[in-house]
Amino acid sequence: MNTAAKQQISAPVVRQYEIGGVRYIVKAFVSDRASESAVTKINRLIQGDLEKKK
Repeated sequence: MNTAAKQQISAPVVRQYEIGGVRYIVKAFVSDRASESAVTKINRLIQGDLEKKK
């Protein structure tokens, strides 16, 4: 069976935010191949930014 047939297709999560009078539409997709959660990734990115500023 090929890889494309094995992958499940899931609908994206769509959210709408309004910040400072600007409307943002955010679509999030979940990957079956992801090795970390979104929370872990955000924490890693923030820590990386903090290390750069030192």
